[in-house]
Amino acid sequence: MNEFLISLNQFADFTKATERGKARIVEQQLNPNPFKIIWYQLPKARIKKSIQHQGDLTPIYEALEILKNRTPTNPRQVSEKRISVEALNKFVKMKLPKVFRKNPYSIVTPPVKTTRVGDVIIRVAPDVVVKFEVDGKVFLGAIKIHVSKNKPFDYSQSLMISTILYKYLNEIKKENEFVDPNLCFSLDIFGDRIVSAPVNIDVALSEVEKNCEEIKAIWSDIV
Repeated sequence: MNEFLISLNQFADFTKATERGKARIVEQQLNPNPFKIIWYQLPKARIKKSIQHQGDLTPIYEALEILKNRTPTNPRQVSEKRISVEALNKFVKMKLPKVFRKNPYSIVTPPVKTTRVGDVIIRVAPDVVVKFEVDGKVFLGAIKIHVSKNKPFDYSQSLMISTILYKYLNEIKKENEFVDPNLCFSLDIFGDRIVSAPVNIDVALSEVEKNCEEIKAIWSDIV
C-alpha cells in the first residue's frame, strides 16, 4: 500500500465529519483540486508576522489599511474583504499566551513539514516555530493558525492540532532541545480559541492514531 498524505486542517475536519464527510475528505486528498482557491491569505500572513514579532500589531494595522483601499470586483472578493477585516480585528482582541508575550524567542524554519503515523503522512506545516532559551535549556514551540468563518474548529479539534504539533516538534528537535506541550498551540481566529497540547499527551496521541487508522480503512476501500 502506498502512503496517504493529508493536511493538518483536513485531518482536524476529518475527526468531526460524518461517515460520508470522512469519505469525501479522503477522496479530496487523493484527487486534489488544482484550481482550489486559498482564502484569507492576507490576514493569515499578517497574523503570522505579528506572532513572529512577539505580538507586534503593526502588520495587522497595515493589512487593515490595505483592505480599506481595496475595491472588490465580484461577490467572492466582497466576502473575502469583509471576513479578512473581521479576522484581523478579532486577532487584535485575542491575547497570545503569556510565554509568547513575556519571553524573547527566535524563529525556526524546519526543512521537514510532515509527521507520520503508520502509512498516513500529516502535512503539519506549522505557521510559526519558535525557540526559547530558559535557564540554559532550549525549548521549541509552534503555532498553527486557522482562519475560517464557516468552519471554526471546536475545542477537541484544536486539541488534536496542538497534539500533532507536539509530536512533530519532538521529531524535528535536536539533541539539546526540548518540547513542552504548553508551547504547542492551535490558534483559531473565528473560534476565539487558543489551545495548547495536553499534559497527558499519550491519551491525545492515541486519538491521533485512531483517526489515522480510520483514514487508512476508508482509503483502502476507495483505492
